[in-house]
Amino acid sequence: MIPLQPFAIALFAAMPLHAPAQAPAATACVALLLPSVEGVDDATAVATSVRSIFESYLTGPSLKSVLLDAKLASQANLEAKQKECTQILTVSVTRKAGNTGPSKLSSVARAAGTTAAYTPIPYGGSIAAGAARGGAEAVADVAYNTHAKDEVTMTYKVVTAEGGTLLAPKTVSAKAKSNGEDLLTPLIAKASEAVAGTIVK
Repeated sequence: MIPLQPFAIALFAAMPLHAPAQAPAATACVALLLPSVEGVDDATAVATSVRSIFESYLTGPSLKSVLLDAKLASQANLEAKQKECTQILTVSVTRKAGNTGPSKLSSVARAAGTTAAYTPIPYGGSIAAGAARGGAEAVADVAYNTHAKDEVTMTYKVVTAEGGTLLAPKTVSAKAKSNGEDLLTPLIAKASEAVAGTIVK
């Protein structure tokens, strides 16, 4: 066996050791219940649209959304645990008519050629983009039937499947300054910022 020369030993000792690869950052998860909606003709359609826009905002490199099918709180908690997403966003939306216009919004009647005036920008990914497009179309239906002085109020909170509270209930509202104004999407965007700030540590 040929002995190592002193300079070879020194060179080997000076070589840096490779640091172990860092594990990817954990992705925070928020489960989305179907929102409670009042003051509209088709509450289920509007609720589905509101949730799809929340999904588009609450999706990104460090945050993902999971949709819950359960309606009862106890079942939603179990479903969230099964899907390993135990932070749950609950949302309620109420629309109050102003002094003019119909007493309720129609979520399906829309003039031909009307398009969404306010399209949410998702954090990224084809799933989020698809949710945003679908939600924006329904929001355009709602906005078309909005009249000046109509008001939309949104209350949201984040709880855990174990019964804890991560984000205490917060209420935001907006009043239309003109006919056809989209009130929902800006409120969803504002709420999403608060939710993301709570979920992503």
